[in-house]
Amino acid sequence: MSGAQRRQPSAGANPPADRLAQLLAAWPARVTWEQVREADPAVFKQAAQGCLLLVAACCVTLLWLVTTMDWPVALELPTWLDWLRPLLTVVGLFASILLWLFGGILVSMPADTRRALAFQGFSERAGLSYARFGFASPTLGVFFAEKLPGMRDPARARPPMGATPPPSLFRTAFVLWQGRDGLNPTLQLGIASHQGSKSDPKGPRHAFRYLSMKLPRALPHLIIDARGNGSLRSLLPGSQRLRLEGNFDRYFTVYVPQGYERDALELLTPDVMACLIDYGRSWDIEVIDDTLQLASTRLWRRRDRDESAALLYFAELAREELGHQAATYSDPRATTPRVQVAAQGRRLRRRSTVWATVALAVGVVVMFTYPFVLGWWLDR
Repeated sequence: MSGAQRRQPSAGANPPADRLAQLLAAWPARVTWEQVREADPAVFKQAAQGCLLLVAACCVTLLWLVTTMDWPVALELPTWLDWLRPLLTVVGLFASILLWLFGGILVSMPADTRRALAFQGFSERAGLSYARFGFASPTLGVFFAEKLPGMRDPARARPPMGATPPPSLFRTAFVLWQGRDGLNPTLQLGIASHQGSKSDPKGPRHAFRYLSMKLPRALPHLIIDARGNGSLRSLLPGSQRLRLEGNFDRYFTVYVPQGYERDALELLTPDVMACLIDYGRSWDIEVIDDTLQLASTRLWRRRDRDESAALLYFAELAREELGHQAATYSDPRATTPRVQVAAQGRRLRRRSTVWATVALAVGVVVMFTYPFVLGWWLDR
């Protein structure tokens, strides 16, 4: 994957450093508190209310420590009130948690508004649309907790076309998008956080910064797991792992449906792999249907500028590099090879949780029975 192997930029195209620098420069240099006040005058009043709640939280927490741990001083209640101590312990704990939580949320409102104004300014300069709270992200792929088929469902088929999609399990914020409308954008990036219940499917991360973009056509399901960003091997069987030549395996682990290894090599050309190593080694990437999705763990406010610019720049590169491969891809197993992907290539299998559940159950049984077994053995 030397420089000679990479596709040369078209005439008149900006050099990579210049284009990335342009996107970084599009981020507002400074958002003043006066601008925050003009955008939403109520946030400072909310922050003041939050400060009062935090003061109350300190008092309630101190009272809880005194009544439960006799710290920093011991509190002697009258005999006729001593029976209230257990009630005060429980009520004080929950009250302090709620006061700290709501107080912290209210105090952070001005900073959140300031962050939103920075995103809005960046979107205007970059030619994108912006929404403080975005449209519900589609329940698609591993990152967004789509319930993937298991070992007994070799077809890996999705619900039929036109079927009502399951409700989204994620809420999105600080969303930038491109397209005719926000419901079906050609490109979208923002911050997603899981809001499903304990019984709902889970993705590999509760919250992450994401990029989603449309490809020219549907492709086989691929997951490119960045080694420096945690591992997804607990979710995907090792039998679906594809080993590639060169140093690509030093940075990524690739998963592809069994039987589609050659197709993956057709898509992951030296140009594409070089692009991923140079600009995408910190992100997990998923190609599913006609969508490329990317997940980044760098979601804190101080990374907004760098990550937003890098994601947009990577989208431009991926549209050129992978988009060219997608446009010429054909799946001979499908009924319409130039348009469709056969059922066995549309979804990766998830790792079975049966053995993990059995191991957990055995561990619990051993933990509870060990003292009795040990006592019986010593008393023989």
